[in-house]
Amino acid sequence: RPTMILSLLLSTTSLLYTASAQQYAYAVDINQQGASSNFNCLRQNSYSTVFVRAYKPDGTGTVDFNAVPNINMAFQAGLGIEVFMTPNPTSSKQAYAQVDEVVSALVNGGISVRSLWIQVTSPINWNKNQVTNVNFINSAIQRIRARGIRPGVYTNNYDWQQITNQAGNLGTDVMLWYWNINSSGVGGETAPNFSDFRAFGNWNSAAVKQFGQNENICGFTANRDVYPLSSVTLKEKLLNTANSDKDKLIYVGSIGL
Repeated sequence: RPTMILSLLLSTTSLLYTASAQQYAYAVDINQQGASSNFNCLRQNSYSTVFVRAYKPDGTGTVDFNAVPNINMAFQAGLGIEVFMTPNPTSSKQAYAQVDEVVSALVNGGISVRSLWIQVTSPINWNKNQVTNVNFINSAIQRIRARGIRPGVYTNNYDWQQITNQAGNLGTDVMLWYWNINSSGVGGETAPNFSDFRAFGNWNSAAVKQFGQNENICGFTANRDVYPLSSVTLKEKLLNTANSDKDKLIYVGSIGL
């Protein structure tokens, strides 16, 4: 796939934001079905990566069946791909079972999962008992590890406090994707860098920041994110392409690995 290799090479020359000598690449996260034109638009507008929701909290928790087609279209557009799950923490379905469902659906769709982010936001959707919540999160993380996948959490200081009482016992391998916005829409964005990050809970550093929410981007109602360009090397991108050519799988998860 020479065109794909060229596309991945070009992704390192996307529009970057520089702060304190650190270069940041742009990403979006989505939870709706896209079309090829939407993903091509993202690529053409200097987005390097898309975070795709692969599990949603509907009912007792269910696979988001838009994920595999979205991942395929993002791959064809030359975008880096990350996957996240929004679990149902009050479900009768155990956390590990929800992880198994999403990973199995992705694997069956020809996706090789290297990292998986768990959304831990909106305290109203979680149990009032914080110990129960910590046990749920740890169960999910342990299952992710057992599947040979690197775990990550999407949250922020307030959400983590309300949901877990600042739990810090997840393990040092758990990556952080934090959010900080002033309000929804373009006018509510914060700076697209990590200058506002303060250690909390389990983390002394972050891998990704969400700095804008609910914006109209290339036909998606999406959120905007940044991550240090140094966290995803060109070598990893080319390795992903070479592996995909060899085994016909799409590899998702590169940031922070």
